[in-house]
Amino acid sequence: MPQSEMKNAPPLYGWAIATGVGAVAFGVSLLLVGIEGNGSVFIGAVVALIVGTIFTVAERPAPPAKGPGEAPTVPASTNRAPAPAAAAAAAPAAATASEAKPTDAPAGEGGKPKPLDAPQGKADDLKQITGVGPVLEGKLNDLGIYHFWQIANWTDTEIAWVEEHLNFKGRIERDDWIAQAGKLSDSSASKPSV
Repeated sequence: MPQSEMKNAPPLYGWAIATGVGAVAFGVSLLLVGIEGNGSVFIGAVVALIVGTIFTVAERPAPPAKGPGEAPTVPASTNRAPAPAAAAAAAPAAATASEAKPTDAPAGEGGKPKPLDAPQGKADDLKQITGVGPVLEGKLNDLGIYHFWQIANWTDTEIAWVEEHLNFKGRIERDDWIAQAGKLSDSSASKPSV
């Protein structure tokens, strides 16, 4: 039976921790402070709700990035003209960005790595990369990523796109996927067709 994932589900481990904290608050208020009955229950419930809400807000995924050509949304209170010094500092940065090397250019749309319609030959076992389990391997396959050589050739822009799309910031660099995929691609039977 295929494993299904609930999209936009609350972080259950956060609520489990919150329930435990609420139980501790109940016990402390009942035994140590001396508040009896419904008062202790109320304190435990309020503490659990506060802690659970904090976990829910902290684990909420970031809003989707704006596509090219879409202006970022700026709150009205911060919608002011940049200071002259800030505008002068931004000009060299914009010039540097426009002079980026062609190798840093994204292969796909908006930084998306160039996907394959199907694996070339047999798909590589992406689970050999540290941090990639069966679910994540399935998500990568859904994006058209089947081989180590695809991951080994990702640019910084493509890494950022994958991390944003799969909602795990910094994990690719932290687990060093690029180096691992490079080593694993040497022993892989599938090679890129040029």
